[in-house]
Amino acid sequence: MLKRFEPGNSYGTGRPRGARNKLASSVFNDVMAVWNEPISEGNPLTKGKAAMLAMCRTKPAEFVKAVFGLMPREFLFESVLTDLSDDELFHKLEEYRKRR
Repeated sequence: MLKRFEPGNSYGTGRPRGARNKLASSVFNDVMAVWNEPISEGNPLTKGKAAMLAMCRTKPAEFVKAVFGLMPREFLFESVLTDLSDDELFHKLEEYRKRR
């Protein structure tokens, strides 16, 4: 039986926003493990930071491109205040003013 997509149908919503698939998650975890390894035993400097410092010194333009390539194009700022009604916001404001 084939189900038709109709307005309000929740089938096929896909992965939640920001969720990684299993392969991407596994690769990311492996990269982080190497990134966080110390360059030598007892040294607090990690391989990842050492690589960044080397690239910054030898190829600064490529370093800047890499850094900005990793940054999201848009920042989404959310807080617990986002979901509050106007009345609840005014109430919170009054609470903060009393505390001051």
